[in-house]
Amino acid sequence: MIIYKQGKDCFEPQKSAYSTPETTTKLSASETKILQYLIDNSGEIISRDKLLEIGWPDKVVVPNSLNVAIANLRKAFKTKNEIIITIKGAGFTIAKNTFIQQQIQPEVIVEDESVTEEVSSLTSNTAKDETPVSTLDNNDDVVVDSTPLSHFAKIGYGACIIAVLAWIGLWTSSWQSPPCVSVNNQQICGNIELLNLNELPKDMPTKGTVYIDSTGKLHEKN
Repeated sequence: MIIYKQGKDCFEPQKSAYSTPETTTKLSASETKILQYLIDNSGEIISRDKLLEIGWPDKVVVPNSLNVAIANLRKAFKTKNEIIITIKGAGFTIAKNTFIQQQIQPEVIVEDESVTEEVSSLTSNTAKDETPVSTLDNNDDVVVDSTPLSHFAKIGYGACIIAVLAWIGLWTSSWQSPPCVSVNNQQICGNIELLNLNELPKDMPTKGTVYIDSTGKLHEKN
């Protein structure tokens, strides 16, 4: 099963749910499809027509349906940061590396009567094989088998290591480079929510990276 992590948030397409540390929001089928498509195409500007096609395949809906879906998704994010960025005159985008895709194994529950019977039989046989323990003299040596303890200790250490690695992964994912999008094979980074495709300068370089500052002006990387 595929999930998408964004800091401490989690998007689960199979469950049509977006979870934050505070709450879990149930998404509609259209909202789930739109969000997953934007994530899978992070860094690309997706037109309104394309998102209408993705969210409502083989259906004719009013354009405002997309506005409502985007608004509901932004409410689910519970953050002031704009995850779904509006590009004026072009559509919407999600910056690269905003979400991290993870593959998890579904929890398997085995319900087999034969397994239960086998465990019961094994427990019964173990009980029959037990013999009374006689009182030891003061001079008798007591040997304690520490193998089970060592086994559980190894499991505990392994679980701790996995938890630490998972925490490090989430911590490092929060340190992201400036959001970027691709426009005509040109990489534009920075305050991309201020980007207006209709006002791009004609002399904009075709190679390298261009940065957009907090006033909306473009600057070529030195």
